[in-house]
Amino acid sequence: MPSFTASRKELLSFIDTFSKGVDNLAIRVKAEQITVAVGALTHYLRRSMDCHDGDTGKIYISDLVRFSEFLKATKAAEVTVSQSARGRPIQVKAGRSSLELPSSTYIASETDVPLIERVVGKAEDNMWQSFGEANLPACGNVTGTDLYGISKASKVIGSGITCKVDYRPKDTELALMAEQKNKGKMFAAVEAEPISGTAESYQSHYAHWLPELLNTVPDSVVQFHMGESAPFVVRDLDGSYLLIVFDQEVDE
Repeated sequence: MPSFTASRKELLSFIDTFSKGVDNLAIRVKAEQITVAVGALTHYLRRSMDCHDGDTGKIYISDLVRFSEFLKATKAAEVTVSQSARGRPIQVKAGRSSLELPSSTYIASETDVPLIERVVGKAEDNMWQSFGEANLPACGNVTGTDLYGISKASKVIGSGITCKVDYRPKDTELALMAEQKNKGKMFAAVEAEPISGTAESYQSHYAHWLPELLNTVPDSVVQFHMGESAPFVVRDLDGSYLLIVFDQEVDE
């Protein structure tokens, strides 16, 4: 039976990474690690965290809100999560408290994951030189928290923003911009350690989801990969975090 035990606070923080716009999750369980991946037309996000006493398999959470609320309500240091089979209820134990939640066999956030992960596998094999048909010739290292600079753009300049990422290897700068026509622009300059990229600059455009997704990046040194009108890839070098934000055409 798939099950695992983990720090309650760490699990809550981990789940919160995916909770914006996501109602359900599939958790992949190994002996000492759990992994969640979600995929959509906008992005792919995969993250792992440590656990212990893991029994390999998948746990399917259909009601992420109630699952998170239980983790917030209990004060136990650790929680144990288990599920006897797909579609069967989720069991969550935290000290003397416990929760049983119904579960569905359909997890919407996982629907596009297998297709995306086939492309991810090929990208990993070619050392992120490309993703699908998009070339990713530019690469650099940045501090993850520096990518949070436009996270409040929608509140500052309004909803419906468009975003741009501009990387200039020779200037060792990754520039983030969010724009709401007729209402303003918000910028963040990120110091980058260049690894590859021979062009003067590389630019790609993204929609309003970019700032919130960048807010999920770990507070450590991460590596990014990008190209001209291409996905923006951010990954932790230990393999515990991967974000791919898909680009979109915009009218400038």
